[in-house]
Amino acid sequence: MNALFMDFLTIQLPTYFFLYMAITLLYRNRKSKINRIAALLMMALVMYFLFEYLKTSLLPQYQMQLVLYGSAPALLLFVCTLVHLSVLLGDQLTRPLRKWLPLVYASPYTLWLCFLLGWDHHLLYNEHVTDGRSPLHPTYLLMSITFIIGYIFISALLLAYSWLRSKEPRRKVIYRSLLLNDFQLFGTFALITTLLQSGVIITRVSMIFYFIGYLVWAMRLRHLIGKYNIMPDYRKLFQILFESAPNAILLLDLKGNVKEMNPRAQRWFADVPVEQIPAQFELDNGQNLQQLLSSRLDQPQSGEHLEMRMNNHGQTNLDLIAGMDRIAGANEDLVVLHLTDVTSLKETERRLIQSEQNYKHSAHHDALTGLYNRAAVEEQLQFKIASNERFALVMIDLNHFKPINDTYGHIVGDQYLQYIAQQLRTLAQKPGDLIGRIGGDEFVLVLSCPEHVDISLMVQTRLSLLDDKVFRQDDLNIPVSFAAGLSVYPEDAPDIIGLLRYADQQMYNRKRQKHLDTVLHVNEL
Repeated sequence: MNALFMDFLTIQLPTYFFLYMAITLLYRNRKSKINRIAALLMMALVMYFLFEYLKTSLLPQYQMQLVLYGSAPALLLFVCTLVHLSVLLGDQLTRPLRKWLPLVYASPYTLWLCFLLGWDHHLLYNEHVTDGRSPLHPTYLLMSITFIIGYIFISALLLAYSWLRSKEPRRKVIYRSLLLNDFQLFGTFALITTLLQSGVIITRVSMIFYFIGYLVWAMRLRHLIGKYNIMPDYRKLFQILFESAPNAILLLDLKGNVKEMNPRAQRWFADVPVEQIPAQFELDNGQNLQQLLSSRLDQPQSGEHLEMRMNNHGQTNLDLIAGMDRIAGANEDLVVLHLTDVTSLKETERRLIQSEQNYKHSAHHDALTGLYNRAAVEEQLQFKIASNERFALVMIDLNHFKPINDTYGHIVGDQYLQYIAQQLRTLAQKPGDLIGRIGGDEFVLVLSCPEHVDISLMVQTRLSLLDDKVFRQDDLNIPVSFAAGLSVYPEDAPDIIGLLRYADQQMYNRKRQKHLDTVLHVNEL
């Protein structure tokens, strides 16, 4: 096992315990200044051992920069936050000392900057020292150790003062335990530093011992903060949470009567009598709140989430997500109703659904006529073929459409196509029928036909409904004229391409059978 891997296992990997402790302290109560400063202290240790690991194992060529600009300020931050934490733990006993905290932070960092700006960096840190002694200049090392040991000692004095002056038994136990923990840290740091300077251990080994000492101390500190609850009263916190919650909270009995509600709920129902509040809610299934509670009396589960609406005093109804929890009390069972306003989310959801429906419609329908487009027609035909359904496919091509466009303009031409689409819709009224526009003036009519039906007669009957149809627009009267071709699945072709080709050939064969002029109807099949 090489030295790099050993350093990772013994220094870097365990360092994440400090990160874990910092996160858990904030998670427990990030509003507590004690927890925030304790978390900052843990992060200072994380940064210190991270820089030491980089210096020792990954970037030894930059060890001078990593020590002077990384390890040193991180270690100074650790001892500064240690004093800060001790002042906060003293509460009222040490409150007058809080005004000196800026000086506690400024003093070591000012001296550190003076060394960096006034001394040659290679003089402050001698990279060529490899015999196990500290590579730091003796003066710089002495000042650093003085601040570190001094601040640890000041922290111990503050805890001792709080221990002696406190009149609360619980707090006296806390201060005594923290004081012993500080003495352990002080002793560990002094012992390892002495062994390092005397050459008994080398820097790499000292880092492992430093880490173990700091880790034991930090775990003990976190344990004491959590175990003895050096935080605000939990009941007060829960009261604050209840009053400042962004969602409305109602406490109901099992009959739906409101027993208590938080300020947010009070604002919602400011003009509603308390006894009428349950009637303001309606579920998607039409139930009201009383009916919902009655239906759940025999269901012991809690944490159920429902969607409901609330009448907002004649304004737009509110969409709500409701969480229900049943609480077994000493005198009666109660239900806690958590209401979250999701009106804007629901409105966004409705717009997205509508937008999706519009997109699907535009993807499958012709924009001008509203009929199926070519892709949709082919998709529907594929479904019919896959289900082995017998059907007739009629290709319809309008006559003289180009002269209509050229003579009367494209607006009239578009209106003529829309009129044709409207008339063709009347031909596809039975289940399974569909009509689509697959080209400029080309339409497809698909008709379901059972085995016993005469397909040619049925199609001829349907198309005859277009006879004598005239498009009228202002002073224009344009007779409807078209040619049609028929193919039948599966008799004429087994696939879509074959059916379209066969019907197209039939249509153009019939067009060539007659000489068409501008008014001749080709309404024949």
